[in-house]
Amino acid sequence: MSQSDELTQPADTMRERTGESAVKMWFLITANRWIVTGVLSLAMFGIFVLLNVAGPSNVQRILGPQSVGNVFGSVIIAVVTGVSLILAIAQLVLSEQMGPLGEKRDEMRNQIEFRDNVEKRIDDDVSPAAPSAFLRTLIGAVSSQARTLRAVVEDNGTDAPALVDYADSLIDHGETVGEELENTTFGSFEVIMPVLNYNYSWKIVAGRRLQAEYAESITEEAADALEGLIGSLRFFAPAREYFKMLYFQWEINNIARGVLYASIPSLAIAAYMILAFDPNQVTGYTLTLHDRYLFVGLVYTVALLPFTVVLAYILRIVTVTKRTLAIGPFILRETQRESGFD
Repeated sequence: MSQSDELTQPADTMRERTGESAVKMWFLITANRWIVTGVLSLAMFGIFVLLNVAGPSNVQRILGPQSVGNVFGSVIIAVVTGVSLILAIAQLVLSEQMGPLGEKRDEMRNQIEFRDNVEKRIDDDVSPAAPSAFLRTLIGAVSSQARTLRAVVEDNGTDAPALVDYADSLIDHGETVGEELENTTFGSFEVIMPVLNYNYSWKIVAGRRLQAEYAESITEEAADALEGLIGSLRFFAPAREYFKMLYFQWEINNIARGVLYASIPSLAIAAYMILAFDPNQVTGYTLTLHDRYLFVGLVYTVALLPFTVVLAYILRIVTVTKRTLAIGPFILRETQRESGFD
């Protein structure tokens, strides 16, 4: 059996390729981060209540004025420290936007040169300026060259079914990702998620395998079409990584803003709980649980909002980073290594 016969087209989405559940991927990546913040806060409060139900506890003794003051005193320290750390990270991101004129000129020159190379590849005078449209244009160029490859192979009667299947898979997947990128705006995760699904690494490796196998049996026109297709895929890699980097910077700014918004009520609540709250005035029970315990747990959960906001955003950033560590024709996860690669 030839190598191309053993190359199996992986799933079209990152979730299917990694075997993760839809709920887990929603929580880690696609869900609105404020919704995730709410879920984490509810989980924290639920664990707080569960410990009171399942474990030995004395609410009257534990929730005295001194113990409440100690708990919320540590909250103030944690919030102030966390806000300072997030602001330092935000300043670091801001410092990357600053630099001498020569450095900024070189950066501008590199971007223009890359756009010029892409415009030659897509046969257009001016490539789109919006990130989603730019990526969609690159994917469209790959699909167009895949159609050319398929037409050349079929017209010449070349016995290369693997090339036709390869071209069809690129066309179908390109159309799906292109539709998902349409009408998206940079800053939302909808721009990043479709291009994460576009597994260009497998496409490059599979294309090079086919290129080596059929080097002696296809026409020069087909070989040129395949070479052009692989070349366009190579342009997609740095473009995706560049926009992913910009998105991470955008997210870090969102983290800093969210933490600042949450820190004001958090500090105010913690100060009130230390200075004025009298736990002895909270009496009664709800579902056999002491209202004093429920109230303190709820307020404690709200006071920790700066922490849960950071956690919600960092979960997405580290998950995306883990799944896009390699740039170019490298496939790190075992779930992505199809037979015939090694």
